[in-house]
Amino acid sequence: MEPYVKKKLMIPLLLSTMTFSMASSAQEVEPIYLGDDFTIEYDAEVNTNLVDARANGTGINLEGSYVSLATEWREKVRLVLTGKLEEMFQNNDVQLNEDFDLGAFVSEAYIEIREVGGTPIAIIVGKQPIPFGQNVQAMPMFRSNPLVELQEIDEVYGLTVDLTEGLLGLFDQVEISAFESEAGDMEIGKIDGMSIRMSKMLTEQWLLTASHSRQGNDHLNSGTEKRTSIGLIGESEDGSLVGWVEGVLFSNNPEYPNSDFAITVGGQYQIAESTAVVVEYNYVEEELHQIGAGVKTELTRNLSVGAEVRYTNYVDQRDSDLSFGITFTYRFGNTGYSENENYLFGAE
Repeated sequence: MEPYVKKKLMIPLLLSTMTFSMASSAQEVEPIYLGDDFTIEYDAEVNTNLVDARANGTGINLEGSYVSLATEWREKVRLVLTGKLEEMFQNNDVQLNEDFDLGAFVSEAYIEIREVGGTPIAIIVGKQPIPFGQNVQAMPMFRSNPLVELQEIDEVYGLTVDLTEGLLGLFDQVEISAFESEAGDMEIGKIDGMSIRMSKMLTEQWLLTASHSRQGNDHLNSGTEKRTSIGLIGESEDGSLVGWVEGVLFSNNPEYPNSDFAITVGGQYQIAESTAVVVEYNYVEEELHQIGAGVKTELTRNLSVGAEVRYTNYVDQRDSDLSFGITFTYRFGNTGYSENENYLFGAE
């Protein structure tokens, strides 16, 4: 297996336990071969999310739904286009969005060049998720995590250099990126962001990640934003129990302007071959405490269902919030890619 395929190399047991996806069924569908050199692959995921929150009421959305198309040449050059399906529909209804925005729809549009100069180095150029943090996505509706804006940098144009042999033997992998700060459009803005993420397998069951980013937020009038993330994730020898902890130090974050520290702690236990339970605690200094619990189960090879509950206690005078969520996920395709596999190393 190629050294740059980091998710399959570094911690396969952990990912197979945590992803809780239908990647195996997706890989049963053969890609389209165009001669001996080119292949075309596709993937799609449709999430139907029902949310009932004390603060925001009840609603249905398609958040996290996507369709992705990839063309690959000799496993050396890969072009990826990914679109967010919720942007195609108006108010998450069956009616097409009359104000369709191509820039908001296209979440990924990049080219990846692998084994540059015959070395285990990959270069990714274009609109992409920037490697940062662990990006643990174990809860059924993980985008409801209040730390998600601190743990992700995505939908921005940038350049990433992936050193899959690490740095001077100290780390197993180093990813360095330069990118724009303004996200969600089709225009290349000012390249004013830099980030680095380093990963180290301490043992076969424990992985350490360290990340740092610096980006300008002049378009938000919040000045230069800095983030530093340290995380540890591990699993039991049989893979049934997974735990993680990640702390983030930050400044000038537009989501939490009065805070500079956040932490998430969680665990997942596989109670049956097709069912897992998850618990997670999230804290943002001067902002909130949140405790969440969820359960996920596979109904068929392509269909899964998850349910979760979150209780949020705000530090200020806002009333506490209790929310429930149910999500049905249907996946199909042949690349085996799933957005929910991005726990440690970002999208492919």
